[in-house]
Amino acid sequence: MDQATSGSEYTVQEGDTLSSIAQQAYGPDDRWQEIYIANTQVIGIDPNILPPGKVLYIPQIAQLCTVTDADGLNVRAEANTQSALIATYPKGTVLNFVNVVYGENVAGNPRWGFSKQGHYFWLGATNRQNG
Repeated sequence: MDQATSGSEYTVQEGDTLSSIAQQAYGPDDRWQEIYIANTQVIGIDPNILPPGKVLYIPQIAQLCTVTDADGLNVRAEANTQSALIATYPKGTVLNFVNVVYGENVAGNPRWGFSKQGHYFWLGATNRQNG
């Protein structure tokens, strides 16, 4: 079965609801409206009717996090500490990301935020360590 992920297409399966698709893609199921708005022409006027086989676009939604590490946070070109340094942000900076990706395991946490700009930062140095 397909897995709904943000920024990709998803084929509706038997028993799917917009809430269940949103939960797969984003975690919280209360973001179903974002999927509906992006697919109104495909779904039609009733968001409760989702015939299997319909192809939906799952939009990328920016999520916010705050840098909590006293040393700040490095933004990188790839999800590892050896890749090119893009920027450094001090503690308290609010950043946005659209996906959680798995990269280099730093201090026991392999989760990295991925921004719309194509940049990566280690989530372990933020208040959203798990995304």
